[in-house]
Amino acid sequence: MVTWAAKTKPQTIYMKAQLLFIAMVCIIAWSSCSKTEIKPSNQTTSLTHVNFSSTRLATVPYASYAPSSPINLTGSHDITISGKSITGGTVPAITLKNCYNVHITQNSLGNSTSIGIYLINCKNITVDYNYITNVSTGVDVENTSGGGIIVNYNQFLNMKGPAPHGQLVMFNTVSGANNSISYNKGENIAGQSTPEDAINVYKSNGTASSPITIAGNWIRGGGPSTTGGGILLGNSGGSYQVASNNILVNPGQYGMAIGGGDHISITNNSIYAAAQSFTNVGIYVWGQGVPPCTNSTISGNKVKFINKNGTENDSWVAQGEATPTGWSTNTWGANIDASILPAVVVSQAAATMPIDNTTYVVSGVINLNGSHDITISGKSINGGSVPAITLTNCYNVHITKNMLGNSSNVGIYLYNCYNITIDYNCITKVSAGVLAVDITNGGIIVNNNQFKNMVGPMPHGQFVQFDNVSGANNSISYNRGENIFGQSNPEDAVNIYKSNGTASSPIQVVGNWIRGGGPSTSGGGIMLGDNGGSYQVASNNILVNPGEYGMAIAGGDNISITNNSTYAAAQSFTNIGVYVWGQSGSPCTNTTVNGNQVKFFNKSNIENDAWVATGEATPSGWSTNTFGANINASILPTVLISF
Repeated sequence: MVTWAAKTKPQTIYMKAQLLFIAMVCIIAWSSCSKTEIKPSNQTTSLTHVNFSSTRLATVPYASYAPSSPINLTGSHDITISGKSITGGTVPAITLKNCYNVHITQNSLGNSTSIGIYLINCKNITVDYNYITNVSTGVDVENTSGGGIIVNYNQFLNMKGPAPHGQLVMFNTVSGANNSISYNKGENIAGQSTPEDAINVYKSNGTASSPITIAGNWIRGGGPSTTGGGILLGNSGGSYQVASNNILVNPGQYGMAIGGGDHISITNNSIYAAAQSFTNVGIYVWGQGVPPCTNSTISGNKVKFINKNGTENDSWVAQGEATPTGWSTNTWGANIDASILPAVVVSQAAATMPIDNTTYVVSGVINLNGSHDITISGKSINGGSVPAITLTNCYNVHITKNMLGNSSNVGIYLYNCYNITIDYNCITKVSAGVLAVDITNGGIIVNNNQFKNMVGPMPHGQFVQFDNVSGANNSISYNRGENIFGQSNPEDAVNIYKSNGTASSPIQVVGNWIRGGGPSTSGGGIMLGDNGGSYQVASNNILVNPGEYGMAIAGGDNISITNNSTYAAAQSFTNIGVYVWGQSGSPCTNTTVNGNQVKFFNKSNIENDAWVATGEATPSGWSTNTFGANINASILPTVLISF
């Protein structure tokens, strides 16, 4: 580790540094949660190629932005601002003061010496699916105490600053529950931008049960500022902030940092930087100008950060700061490079076409065998009695932005494939959303999709099912799924059956939002280790009323459930929040269940948050869970699915 002498700078409003479950164990009458082996109902060995030419236009065209002058509102509420193309000039493109219950979505904002979206003393504001470019700061939120500030799924390109501005997103004195900066994509191109930090959380406070969440962001580019970098938490204090599962490439002087505050966490992020004239350190902990950082956690991160001298300098804890919890679990000198982010982070089309709208062209079902290096996109497919899309023995396929549904079979079925990316699809009214079977070479990515109303019946009924999937780079992450009672017949939301990641690349189930389950008395939220398997991680998922159970480890080795939030009200089928039980006859080994928040009522309206079966070892981290957490159904937004 390379250390250096601390340097200080004058304190400004954005002060920075030069360097920058009580487990209620009940004997309950269990309906068996074990799953029988799920095999496809219609395996075929000789599938034919189909013609990808369109038949007729669907009824969902691209929307387009309408030119608008800057918007400046005070005291407004219960409105939506959408479809606008705004050039700010010398003022913010959108300013809200003392507003609440406002949705800012699918706008193109930019070309201002001021801010893209400026929120002052507001609450319950959702900012999503916007494209923001060439502004001082993308989204700046100030003096907000009511909570509910959601800045998710936006794209940012080339922040202009100068310091102390220059952030993609800035939280300045933001407090309360349900505040999030998540699943955004941001890029600053050298010579076209003068950014400071990508994300800065300044003097802001979440709550113990609802920390400020910075999850799943993709960030590329920073500098030449010698004080700016990637994600700065605890800037001049604050509390209850969590940054997890973000990916940063060449983000600036530093990668991620805790600059002060209490109960601040940096977990499961990936950070890479090549040497540039301003690069310094990957992760640092330093209470700059405030009391030392307290109750810090830095765990499970992968870091490779080369400083300006060409020396790897991955981490630094300032003198007098306690070593954060989980420090030994980080991978310094990780085997990563700039390819941890795709070549295209920000969609250039988003400048003229709303991010979350797609032209769907009606298509027959797609059934391919041995295909590779293709993209399936923009299709509207009704499956009928067969999968909407079937791939057998295929590889290097991207399935993106399709509308799939209305099938008694599955939405997307993969058999013996590898390197398949499934993202930004809408899947509804199918037996199961995505079913991947007998995968040996990995690379199955099911991220950023939306699922609604799986119709089963059991053993189907999942949003996503991995059945005998193994290898590296397998992920089910950042999806949204909702089953509306009476319109669906789900089993588990996510099920990992007899599947194996690797020690360096576990199967990732991260950042999913799941609402709704039942009336199955065996199905629920996220089941890992079903009938065995190994190296599986479920983290930072949010589940509301997911069914009979919330999350489970049902077998296997090296399985982890960390930093998730699970809530359920009493229903006729509800049972248990989190359980560990090797139902295939062999105990679960090397399990971790830590940092979760759970409040789960069984069908008798008794809170029943957690259970470890007789004979099972207590998982690592068990005492760090908050059973009986102060959470309710509002941990998910009212509108989860956008189609």
